[in-house]
Amino acid sequence: MGRPGAGVGAWGVRAAGVPGGAYASVRASDRGGGSVRKALTTGCLVVLMIPAVLLAYFWYSVWQAGHENDRRRQEAHDSLLRQARAAADRTVGALDESAAGGNGGADVLTGVIWEHTGTPVISYDEERRVFTAVGLRSAEYTEEMQLLGGGPDMVQRCFVSSYVRRPGAGWTSKVTERDIEACRGSRQIESSVRFVRTAMEGWEADGRFTRAGLQRVLDPVGRADDESRFVVRSVVRRGENVVAVVLVRDTGLGGGSGGEGAVVEQCYRLQRVLGSGGGVVEPVTAVPVVVC
Repeated sequence: MGRPGAGVGAWGVRAAGVPGGAYASVRASDRGGGSVRKALTTGCLVVLMIPAVLLAYFWYSVWQAGHENDRRRQEAHDSLLRQARAAADRTVGALDESAAGGNGGADVLTGVIWEHTGTPVISYDEERRVFTAVGLRSAEYTEEMQLLGGGPDMVQRCFVSSYVRRPGAGWTSKVTERDIEACRGSRQIESSVRFVRTAMEGWEADGRFTRAGLQRVLDPVGRADDESRFVVRSVVRRGENVVAVVLVRDTGLGGGSGGEGAVVEQCYRLQRVLGSGGGVVEPVTAVPVVVC
């Protein structure tokens, strides 16, 4: 009887021991697997979040740089507007002084406006007694680095300044900003005047110091006056001074100080001082005039 009990007891211990150990081992295994899965899940989330964080930072940096560049661009624009208004104020003072001194001729006043504004195109409406100056102003600023780069950049603005003297009063000015295309003709005139100055500086002191000689230099093709960019009105030599009056024209369509499609033109008085043997001792000067 004792053996079966012992046997049963022994069997019972073995029977009870085996399943209990296996159960404990399985539970321990489950706990370990859960920790691994949790770690893997957390790791995957971190890995997935890294590109999202980098992308968000990248776009924020781009937005911030763009916002800063807009601010710098606006500051450059505001600076140009202040410069245009300051030039107009200086010009008004100079016009008042010129008129008070009896120097009120249209060409003289045009020269005063050009001296203080540097605008290539200055027209005069005799009926309204209004001078209008059209010119492009530009300023450099530094762009902050963005996706497509950064560094030095330029902002350009077109300004139209009008000057009028009312009876019994002094000169007044008005500065208006126009679309950049409105200064296209003025910009072309400025470039053409540089060409005329270079041509006159290259002249030899010979028989070409004539109206026909300069016309051939400026327009070798010999276009008609109404089609040519340059029309030489006169060339006068007095001693070592050669003075030429040239009508400079922008024959392109659109823009300019006139209406849509208007041809922009400006007369210039150019002077060259000759040295011994015909050498140039001073650069050729060019000043816009009304009478042409």
